[in-house]
Order: sequence, then structure tokens, then C-alpha cells
Amino acid sequence: MALEFDTRRPPVRASQYLELVKAVRAASAADELDWLEWKSTLEFQPKNKADKSARAHLARAIIGFANRQPDVALRNVEGYGLLVVGVDPEGYYGVDELDSVELERWITPYVGEEIDWRTTYVHVSEEGHERLPVLIVTVSPPSWGDPIYCIRKEIPPPPRGESEQTKDKETIREATIFVRRTGRTDRARAVDIDRLGERLLRRHQALDLTLSVQQGVVPHVVTPADDLDRVVDAERERLVRPLRSATGGLAMEQMMRGFSYPGSTPDPRSREGYLEEVNQYLEALRNALPKTLPEVAALAAPRIALRLHNRTHIHLKDVQIRLELPDGVLALPPMDPDDQDKSDPVSRELPKAPRPYGPVKRDLYGGFPPSLLQPSLGVMPASLPHTWEIEVVGNTVVFPEEDVRVGLSEDLVPFVAVTEQPLSGTLQVSWTATATNMEGTAQGTLALLISPTRSLFDLIEAAESAIHGTQDENDESED
Repeated sequence: MALEFDTRRPPVRASQYLELVKAVRAASAADELDWLEWKSTLEFQPKNKADKSARAHLARAIIGFANRQPDVALRNVEGYGLLVVGVDPEGYYGVDELDSVELERWITPYVGEEIDWRTTYVHVSEEGHERLPVLIVTVSPPSWGDPIYCIRKEIPPPPRGESEQTKDKETIREATIFVRRTGRTDRARAVDIDRLGERLLRRHQALDLTLSVQQGVVPHVVTPADDLDRVVDAERERLVRPLRSATGGLAMEQMMRGFSYPGSTPDPRSREGYLEEVNQYLEALRNALPKTLPEVAALAAPRIALRLHNRTHIHLKDVQIRLELPDGVLALPPMDPDDQDKSDPVSRELPKAPRPYGPVKRDLYGGFPPSLLQPSLGVMPASLPHTWEIEVVGNTVVFPEEDVRVGLSEDLVPFVAVTEQPLSGTLQVSWTATATNMEGTAQGTLALLISPTRSLFDLIEAAESAIHGTQDENDESED
């Protein structure tokens, strides 16, 4: 079965190292990988001082992990290599817990000082063991331009009949090269040395990308006081209309309170109490309407589309773009009109309207301001969708990773940006890019055009048109 361990990040805390140890115990023999090796135990302090087999095994592993290809290594645990000693799928065995400085002093003569590696001990209290020490050796990720690592000092074979800890029953000569394969560490073959030579020669390769704007602008959105008054007044008119007589002279309070339809009861509120409720609601509505900008813009603002071009001479894997927008600019994942239901218009920011004055039906009316549902205004989406893969954190837009082949381009997932600041002209936006199979960062700037000032209520109308237009098309297709 597959190793049950999250390989997106390397272990850094004691609890994460312990999770790795338990994952090895639950693994099968086939689960050793190019980034993970385990060993039931190694005797670093054997009775026979001439037995260097434990040191040989550790040196082999460190050299093998360091000689991996960077693009392959980066697929798991961010490129690190891990040797776990003291456990295997058959059980927990433990190791002698040695001082890390002493262990480093023993191993460095064999692997040299250029490879970055470290040791960690975790303690297992499982299957009858109490704080059984398990050693984990972590080797840092390989990089383009790294040298070809080799054994720096000859390691003699174990004395005859003394050790079964290592495969090497003969001398490991100085300059022997080891490479890590899936499930094992081997002496390098000619093809392995060719690859390591290519890794060495890629020292000066740089990440070369361009990012361009294909379409889209940044609207400057305002909430005009006159438009806000118009909406609030229209809502007030709707709510106070039941208090007027049909002829305009007779108040309907007594009629509305005394008369009820079958299946209903008279309205328990007085005229004054109802008007106070309306006034409180309208004040809350006035304050809440400008706060609907993120929801409305996600649905109706122009989408910004960017194109990424690979000018590097290799196929780039998992390229991630981060866009840093200036302060005062709001970035949003776009919202698809197909996901909206015009029969259920709800906004998280808007207060609930009071029930219009009149007899109370047993199935109470759940109010959204009908004045906002007229063709002249609009429908607010309920929440941002989960189908878009971009991530927005503050002013930073993080795009999903893309593979980009040599000389080709990829269109990024679109996003929306708006501003309530009085900006004009263009915005200079900085961006950075990284790839998992190449070190370094590409960066640059691009210009986003700011469109002329637009009313929030124009966006609301556009949102409603998008929803109704999409659903009308769907209705026609069904017919």
C-alpha cells in the first residue's frame, strides 16, 4: 500500500518526524522511494572497532540523496532526502542515541563538507516500547550546478562474519559515486554520471518568463449619494405603501389590523411601531449597500486575463505566479453567473427587510429588499464560488501552478480587481514566478489600465443582467 505521509512539505517538528516513523512502520517493503530509505538498525559503536559498515551505509545514503536530479527531487518533501534508522515495516528496533556532533565527526570524512545534512532523534512509545530512539537523517535538496558528490575516503569492508548491516562486502574506494533510485542506493553507472554532469553544467540557467495582460481593466467604483438616496427612497415607498388608503385620504391601519385573510392573523404591530421598524431598517440598508462591492464586483466587474510565456530552454514544471497589487486595490476570484439562482437572491451584507404591514400569513415572508430586485437594480450573489483556483490573500493574487513547455504560453486563471480610491491611468503591478524544476525567481512588472469611474449601482445592474441573461439562455435551450 502507499506510504501514508503528506509529502507536500518536509518534516520539521518532532511530531512530524514521529508521523514519518509511524508511516514507515505501516508501510510495505515496496514503499521505499527515491526520497526515503529506512533501515531496521545500524550499530555505530560495534564491538569490533574495525567494523565501519554502519558509517558506510550512512555515507552511501547521504551521497545518493545528494546526487539526485533537482527537478525529480522537488516532487516530494520539497526535495529533501530522509533516512530513517530504527524502524521498518516489520517493527520498531531503535538505535543507540549518539551525540549529533560525534556522529557528524565520524561521517564527514567520508562525504565531505559540502553536503548539508543533519540528524534528529524521535522517541517511539508504541508496541510495548517506551521512548525507543529512532534516528532520522535529513539531506538538503540538490540544486542545479551542484558538483558530482562521491566518497571522500576509502571505507574498508566489514571484518569477515562481523556485520550484516550493509550490502558492500568489499572496500568502497575513494571517489566512488552513489546515486539514489526508487527503493535503493547504487553505485553510479555511465548514464548516471552523464546526468550529474548535466546538472553541474546548468549552474547559470536562469528562470526566464514574461507575463502580459490579454484583457481586463481595474474599475474605479463609487457609491453616489444620489443613487443611494434613490434606492433607499424606493424601498421606503414600498414599505409604507400599505399604510395609505386606496384613495389617499383614509389610513388603513385599522383595516389592516382588523381584517385578515383565511389562514392568516391580524398584524400585531401599531402604525408607529411599524414605521420605527422601517426607519431602523432603512438606516441599516444605507450603511450596508456600499459593503456589497466585493460580491457585486466578483460577478460583474471585468475579468483580467494574463498570459505566461516560457523563454527558458527547458520545460518548466509547476510554475506559480504571485501578483502584488497596490494598496487600495481589491482583488477577487470571479463569480460565474451560471452558479447564481435568481429565485434566491441573498446578500450576506444586506439587512433583512421588515415584513410589509398587513395580515400575517402563517408562512412568513423572508425579505430581501424588492427595490433591489427591480430591473433597474440587481441581485447580489450569496458567496464567492469555490470552483476558481486562484487564492487571494490581502493584496496578493496567487495563481494555480502551471506546466509551461519551451517557447510556449499558458493563459492564467482570470481574476477581478476594483478600487474605491480616486486612481487614474495605469497601475504598475509587480509579479514573481517560481518553478519546481529550476532554482531562482523570475520577476517583473505589468501595467493594468484603470477604467473611468463607475457607480456601484451600475455594477449591480450588470450583475442582474448577467444572471438573468444566462438563465434565460438556459431556459431557451431546455425548450
